[in-house]
Amino acid sequence: MSFGVKAMNERLRNLLPNDRMKVFQQSAFYEDVEDVLTFLYQPLIQMTGIAVFQMLWKEAKYKQAQTSLSHHQLMNSLNMNLDDFYEARKRLEAIGLLSTYKEEGTYTTFYYVLKRPLSAKDFFDEPMLSILLEHQIGKEAYQRLKNKLVKSNTLPSNVKQVTKSFDDVFTTVKPPMNQKVEKPTEKEESVLQSTNLPIEWLHKILAQQNIDSKPILTRSNLQYIERLSKIYDVDVLELEKAILWAVNEEHQFDRHEFQDMCKDIYYKKHGNIPPRLYAKSTVENEIAASQTVEKKLEQSKQQKPLTKEEKLIQHFEAITHRELLEDLSPSGKASIDEINMITDIMEQHGLTQPVMNVLIDYVLKRSSNKLNQKFIDRVAASWSREGIKTAKEAFKVAKRDYQQFKTGKQKQPTRKQSARKGVVPEWYDEQKKKQEEQYLKPSKTASKEDIEKKQEELEAFFKQFK
Repeated sequence: MSFGVKAMNERLRNLLPNDRMKVFQQSAFYEDVEDVLTFLYQPLIQMTGIAVFQMLWKEAKYKQAQTSLSHHQLMNSLNMNLDDFYEARKRLEAIGLLSTYKEEGTYTTFYYVLKRPLSAKDFFDEPMLSILLEHQIGKEAYQRLKNKLVKSNTLPSNVKQVTKSFDDVFTTVKPPMNQKVEKPTEKEESVLQSTNLPIEWLHKILAQQNIDSKPILTRSNLQYIERLSKIYDVDVLELEKAILWAVNEEHQFDRHEFQDMCKDIYYKKHGNIPPRLYAKSTVENEIAASQTVEKKLEQSKQQKPLTKEEKLIQHFEAITHRELLEDLSPSGKASIDEINMITDIMEQHGLTQPVMNVLIDYVLKRSSNKLNQKFIDRVAASWSREGIKTAKEAFKVAKRDYQQFKTGKQKQPTRKQSARKGVVPEWYDEQKKKQEEQYLKPSKTASKEDIEKKQEELEAFFKQFK
């Protein structure tokens, strides 16, 4: 069954044209809502999602009390079929802009409650949405949008926060005179909130490394960890590695380092395509087709021992460029600048992780174990144009390029050799031959040792003209 038919069948079970709807707006929207919807939400939920949201918003604004309309009427207003409306509705629900309720009666009625979009500042502060947007539109466009939509009021560097909190000024209960009142801090506040993270286990692994977990596993950090784990498909065992990597020497949680490690894990598992929003039904359909193809390929393979090159290809397919650089470093640590530089080039040219690993190995061999950014970028651009997608293809191209490099180097004459070759006159070979015959002509009293000595002297004399 094709994806289109499956989607239609799902919609028919859940929504019909004659079903009624009532639309409500949960709360007033921010002033920048139009810009936020167009520039920030639209790349994630597509134009149809924004069109449906705006139509429902207008309906909530101008509708009369207790009135309803059919989905057929909305379809005509949007010039959109019901299948597209249903898909757009699901995207709005998933992104947090719409809540849907269903009432069964004489008519089936849906209650659509519009939720307030985030402000531009809150959107960029929200880890999951901001990261997905950056992957969707690219770093440069993302930074331009942030600069345009978020107005930062920078305070002087020498100011100090002296604002009083509610607890500093008010209390609702007068405590006994002998009772000591302690004000909780963010580091001490309860983190037993709704979360799928194994909180107790995380505290345990940090304690095993002699790390105080309280300043690491704060509520805000746990929210950040959980959202990035979901975006980058980080499982529990991988999460341990990522968290320990992100704890710096001062035993503080570095969010940037945590995201970099999550990126490495994601690229290792899924290749160079950054995480984006995909409909689950589409993904499941593609996975089923891919598994069928892989099964056929596996059945057609003949079992035979791997060659040295095949083992190396297999190794490059199983690691990230961070792990490759760590393996090649005597200290076991890789330069953060080099890791970031390689990540940026890989994303810019759309190379897969295995291909990038082969490229790094090739560049190191060509450049005496040095990673020159311009050279890496030039090779990456070339391989990208050639459409290199696998480590095997990259190995083939790397061997070809390296052989051309070696051949060109051998054929290229040195300046000294070419210059001398051009100025040697024609009589040189003739004179050399005559002098050799005359100089080496044995005399009656010449011994064998004398002849050999003259031969060596003559060769030394002519060597200076070569």
